Amino acid sequence: MVNVFKYNWFWGLFATLIILFSLTVFSNWVLLGCIWFAVFFIFRFSNLEKNLSSNEHRLYLTTAFVFPIIETWLTWMIQKDIIPYSWFWLNRLEHFFSALGVVIILLPIYINIWHKLKWWQSLIFVLGLICIIGNLNEFFEFFLRVCCKPIKHSKFAVYYPDTIYDMGVNLMGGLVGFLIIKLNVRPL
Repeated sequence: MVNVFKYNWFWGLFATLIILFSLTVFSNWVLLGCIWFAVFFIFRFSNLEKNLSSNEHRLYLTTAFVFPIIETWLTWMIQKDIIPYSWFWLNRLEHFFSALGVVIILLPIYINIWHKLKWWQSLIFVLGLICIIGNLNEFFEFFLRVCCKPIKHSKFAVYYPDTIYDMGVNLMGGLVGFLIIKLNVRPL
């Protein structure tokens, strides 16, 4: 594991740079990025990270570092329309990686529950968690679209399939996150 990951000054600098760069594209990732790093720092300062084994902690820190880079890059590509007409599949990638990242970053909260459940119960727990968080994100995205960009009622129909696709991709990301965690958790 990278030694610099254990230093809070590194994480503070990293979070600041990601959030400041995200302001250049000003999307919902600015708020979600702030929430991401707030959760990370809460887990770090409350010592919840210490509940994780070395493999789990390595996975957790790698995700805490890599996911904001991927999310920032995807958001930048979408907002700046770098690849014309790519919004549809880039948004699906964004939701996939978001679900995968959230499953892993919340691991310190539910690792003790994870160890008490059978594998299929853990799967249902993780997918349920992702559905709840993904649906809240969808409501947030919808709220931003309606409040920030007034639209005609006929355009509401366009958002329905997007929401359904996003929820399906959230489930796939949650499933992959479950499999990654399953490969990295310590056996009891």
